[in-house]
Amino acid sequence: MSVLTRSKNMKAIRRRYPDLAQALEDSFASPNPSGRTYEFSYGKLGKPCLTVIDKSGKQHLMHSRYEPEKEAEALIANADLQNPKLVAVMGVGLGYHLRALQKAIENENILTIIFEKDLHLFKEVVSKIDISDLLASEKTAWFVATEESEAYVKMFNMLTEGGVKVQLFLKTICLLEHPVSVALDGEHYVKMMQALRDAAYAIIFNYGNCPEDSMIGVENIMKNLSLIMRTPGIKDLFGVFRGIPGVIVSTGPSLDKNVELLKELHDKALIMAADSSLRILEKKGIVPHMAASIERIVHVATMYKELSDEFKSKIWLAAPPLIRKEAYGNWNGPKIMVYRAFEHFKWINMPKGTINGGPSCSNLAFKTLVALGCDPIILIGQDCAFVNAEKTHAEEAPAVTNLRLNENDLFQVKGAYEDYVWTNQIYNLFCKAFETDIAAYDGVCVDATEGGSFIAGAELMTFREAIDKYCTETYNISAMVQNNLREPTKYDLMKEWAAFSKTMLETETEVERVVKLCDDGLAMIENFEQEAAAMGISDTEGFLRDYPDYEFEKRLAQINSSRIKIMNMGGYFNLYLMHIVQMIIVRYELDFNQIPSLCDDKKRCGLQHMRLMKGWFTSIGGVCKLALDLLKVAIKELHEEFGES
Repeated sequence: MSVLTRSKNMKAIRRRYPDLAQALEDSFASPNPSGRTYEFSYGKLGKPCLTVIDKSGKQHLMHSRYEPEKEAEALIANADLQNPKLVAVMGVGLGYHLRALQKAIENENILTIIFEKDLHLFKEVVSKIDISDLLASEKTAWFVATEESEAYVKMFNMLTEGGVKVQLFLKTICLLEHPVSVALDGEHYVKMMQALRDAAYAIIFNYGNCPEDSMIGVENIMKNLSLIMRTPGIKDLFGVFRGIPGVIVSTGPSLDKNVELLKELHDKALIMAADSSLRILEKKGIVPHMAASIERIVHVATMYKELSDEFKSKIWLAAPPLIRKEAYGNWNGPKIMVYRAFEHFKWINMPKGTINGGPSCSNLAFKTLVALGCDPIILIGQDCAFVNAEKTHAEEAPAVTNLRLNENDLFQVKGAYEDYVWTNQIYNLFCKAFETDIAAYDGVCVDATEGGSFIAGAELMTFREAIDKYCTETYNISAMVQNNLREPTKYDLMKEWAAFSKTMLETETEVERVVKLCDDGLAMIENFEQEAAAMGISDTEGFLRDYPDYEFEKRLAQINSSRIKIMNMGGYFNLYLMHIVQMIIVRYELDFNQIPSLCDDKKRCGLQHMRLMKGWFTSIGGVCKLALDLLKVAIKELHEEFGES
């Protein structure tokens, strides 16, 4: 029986987790490094039991010897699983609690994430207990003996692959602990859950942390349309620097240690600087080849104004046109358009090259150098950490980089050279983005920062060592950039304007339709509120008691209908505004989906749903009205510049 059981389980594992299958195969022929041993037996009623004996000789019975199934059912009954769309399970045991969980939540669950620290214990389970259906199910994700340094990347990739179906429930993650597993390996499970929470936060953040901020980005794009049309794109440089070292200069406190060494590298590596480091570099007499920028705030323009014209004239500003028009105006040097993976740029339909960069300027720089073909990519000043709440950046950094941190917002993470360093949630997100990007990069990434957070996947060495090892050949980097960039011709401009003017007019019509749907939704909610008031209903309890259930459900369905029409809106509206509208939709859907976790009264949940929809229509309607105004102004200005199409 055990041979057949093992074969069925291993077949399922090989299909979904080939690396785990190989690790299990290796474990069958190798001793357990933890010193644990395992005794498999049958309990009083003939049910399988497993005892783990640790290296001190202490025995840990994984389940009851009498009624393990009833024990598992009691564990599930006492767990907080009110809204079990996503469940994280700590420990596999012999799977009794997994079966009980499956039975209890099968119709509600979208994904169950199962962690097991002990590979050799899992080997015993695979050999003795048929869990092939659980292993094969697409509703489970298994993380067995996951290296803690790799946990974040694996969690992020798992949630990314799960798509919107999974991501819309990231605020509802339920936790189920197998008590004996947690007692044996609690520290590991704490770290796995932290990696899962960090990955969930990053996914939510990537949808957009602030619709208002993203609306600023749209406003900037609309004001930069002429510049977009007239400027060459980063796509012209894709693959041009294959095999040539790239250096990313960030502005962390550790930059002070090694910035002078950059003077050796102007003809030995492509140097791409975060724009906040430019002031430091100019004072040191160091001229990078490119500057990366993503911030949409007006202070960037001020930062550029402080730099000399001669310095800027030698550097290509490689930035998405999300930055302010004033920033471009204060940059008299050459420019390269870099699109981010936003639908806005598909709407513009003027290919310049898209970089799916992370949340920080340096994350975007990394993905840009990957697209250009650089290998290795060397990081300096990439601390992702702070010396303290006052010391957050290198000396001479622009005033705009002053974060004014609250010490209560700082927490400890593993350091590259120290046991721990201080960071905050945003800078830790930047670090995790590097880890995800490095894991997907085929080349070598060197962390030569000489301080800061530990970045998993990067080779750790000093900048001096990195230069001596990787930067040994000479290139004319500036000429390679100049010779490969293609300036748009007058014919290109006229052709693009002819197509784009039509797109803008059709988009205007579609956005006006969405505005009307939002206004209609708000009007229906207002009518509902007035009707309730006319019935003498003034508070929640009165509503729950006196408002007819059937009538409320009908109203809720009607209002939801307008919401769904907007969510399903396609065409140019989808491209022009969906990045921002989707951000609002996701934020509200996360809250909509969390409601059942907070309350089990269906009518009370429906009322909260109604209240959220009022904010939903207000937010989306407000964004669309502002976007409509921006669109009309842009149409007028481009007509004045390029004439009638």
